[in-house]
Amino acid sequence: MIKSNWLRPGILLAGVCSASVMAAQPVMAQSADDEGSGLAEIIVTAQKRSENLQDVPVAITALNAADVQAAGVTGTLDLQAAVPSLMMTTATGTFGLPRIRGLGSTGQGPGIENPVALYVDGVYIGSSTANLMALSDVEQVAVLKGPQGTLFGRNATGGLIQVTTRKPSFELTGKGQFGFGNYQSVEASSYVSGGISENVAVSLSGQYENRNKGFSKNIFNGHDVQDGSGFGMRGKVLVRLSEATEAVFSADYSGRDGSDPAFRNFGRNALGLLPPGRDRDINADVDPFLKTRQWGTSLTLTHDFDSVQLMSISAYRKATMRSFFDPDGTTLPRLKIDNNQTDKQFTQELQLLSSGDGPFKWVLGGFYMWGTAGNDPGRTTGLFTFGNNGYSDLFSDTTLKSLAGFAQASYALGDATNLTGGIRYTSDKRGFSAQQIGFNGNTGATIQQQALITDERTFNRATWRASIDHRFSPELMVYASYNRGFRSGTFIPQSGFPVVVLQPEVVDAYEIGIKSDLLDRRVRINLAAYQLDQSGVQVMQIVSGVQRVYNASGGRIKGVDGDVTIQVNQNFRIFGGFAYTDARFLSFSNAIISTPFPLPGGFVIPTGQSCLGTNGNPLTQVGGNCLLVGDASGRVQPNSPKWTMSLGASYTIPTSSGNFTLAGNYYYNDGYVGNPDGRVRQPSYNTLDGSLTWKNPGNNLFLRLWGKNLSNAFYRTQLGASNSGDNGTAAPPRTYGATIGFDF
Repeated sequence: MIKSNWLRPGILLAGVCSASVMAAQPVMAQSADDEGSGLAEIIVTAQKRSENLQDVPVAITALNAADVQAAGVTGTLDLQAAVPSLMMTTATGTFGLPRIRGLGSTGQGPGIENPVALYVDGVYIGSSTANLMALSDVEQVAVLKGPQGTLFGRNATGGLIQVTTRKPSFELTGKGQFGFGNYQSVEASSYVSGGISENVAVSLSGQYENRNKGFSKNIFNGHDVQDGSGFGMRGKVLVRLSEATEAVFSADYSGRDGSDPAFRNFGRNALGLLPPGRDRDINADVDPFLKTRQWGTSLTLTHDFDSVQLMSISAYRKATMRSFFDPDGTTLPRLKIDNNQTDKQFTQELQLLSSGDGPFKWVLGGFYMWGTAGNDPGRTTGLFTFGNNGYSDLFSDTTLKSLAGFAQASYALGDATNLTGGIRYTSDKRGFSAQQIGFNGNTGATIQQQALITDERTFNRATWRASIDHRFSPELMVYASYNRGFRSGTFIPQSGFPVVVLQPEVVDAYEIGIKSDLLDRRVRINLAAYQLDQSGVQVMQIVSGVQRVYNASGGRIKGVDGDVTIQVNQNFRIFGGFAYTDARFLSFSNAIISTPFPLPGGFVIPTGQSCLGTNGNPLTQVGGNCLLVGDASGRVQPNSPKWTMSLGASYTIPTSSGNFTLAGNYYYNDGYVGNPDGRVRQPSYNTLDGSLTWKNPGNNLFLRLWGKNLSNAFYRTQLGASNSGDNGTAAPPRTYGATIGFDF
């Protein structure tokens, strides 16, 4: 008998198939060709060179600026609605935790890099706080699925998100828009570019948004939470130094301020009380507070020789974050966390690639990264810290010096078959220092709770790629590949010490796929099936408001994903995708397992263990959770829904008064668990985004009515179980508004 949790997504998928919307790749990064008869080529740089996406033996979803708008995507957190194999969750409202094909991270903080790497204009962004970014001046977003251990080896065991912003043009161009919506929200953005001399062009962009009314309230004091503002700006200068040499200098600055994270218990808290108010409301003795800032500069130099291109990308970035919140689920001042973190990095990449037309194509490169990240400090206060009269400060600094060399080559065996092989060797040297200092306000004494400790480790690993692809016809290409990815080890400071050495995570990926353009290129279907074998899986658990990150021995992920675009005619496009993911731990005997208080009858705490982070007698405690070490082998990995699906369309109606475009995107998520024990689960949910846009006959003015999460689905972007109870943070509810803009 078919279980209902399989039946529902199966029916949805069958409906998609019946509409010829069943498959893979670029969900929507296409437009009709010049004759309006088919889908245009999509140019990507997934192999460090500009290539037609349909010729690249890598599973990729690519979205251009129009596709991002049609899917209702305004930032990276929205990308999962357009890329079903991508899952975006958050941590403490500050850290973005992308997960592709079930492979990602639940841990966050200084020195912890995501296994799904983020690149902006070729620059690697190591800080997890930078993953939550607006997409306002974007030219293309490409999501590369699976380990990218050769050409993008910096911790890209899960894949990567490749963001390309608009390049300065010598022709004067620009755009601007202003909008408003419910929850007293306003937003504005602008972009302008043009040449200031024969060989120099510049561009400037800016974006601002403010939500004055929060999505929820703090029941304790009646204040709004989940409100706030964000901004971003970017400037670029393009200089043509000669016919063969070009330089692009870029600088950006952005930030967010808000009342997050809005943690809410949805079970009994440590005092045994159920939360009051609506599902989105919190009940805390202090309001949460969040402030992030980041800035960076980069210089990209390219020089074309006769048959070789040389590229250099130099970049420096700095990010700061402060996050203050109450994680204990009560209105007593039991525990308060005040995190102050700083992240700095310098990266230098050199690429040398062939540019001739011969059968042999190659890329050589080197990558260097210096980084430092730390708590400055991470402060804990509350009743459990000197009776709410003092503080405990954790100071830490994790440094990185990374050096890597890589090479990849493809050889054409005739006109239809290509062999590709690549290798990368990475050496990461991690340094660490930390100390913990407390202040007892009752005695006025400063206490050295943990003396300064230092450590240093080196993590070396070779990664590689091998693939073969064969084009059976101009319409159909089939490929198979084997990739190894490596996520470096690091140090994890935590209150109470000892310091944890997080071991590296290695992923072996096996994949077969097809890429096809059918019916005179009106239908584009790409599919991929894969298996990911993991060792050293990095897992996180919150204990007393502080994270513990540790390793599971191994895991295995199997799945199938795909996307499709149908160009019905010049004015009507249908796009969609699906992902099936079975992500499980193979061996995980040291997992932290949660059991709600009061403990069930007959429950026995194993000899030698005690409930982690619990204050008081666990036999009489009436709320929260008992956290114990147990076995989670065979269980589903966190934040990995089994089924996800999207289905959208864009339809333009030409009239004498201008063009009217109706666009919409539906997303289905089968639900996921928040911890390795699988006890706390986010149920399945559906979201619907839509817009109606009018453009004047001159095509330079527009008015857009839009709505996001029109189904008003309730779901959480963070979910977990800690000793203080089961809790999480809610995603935005239904939002809607209007935007007016122009371009030239």
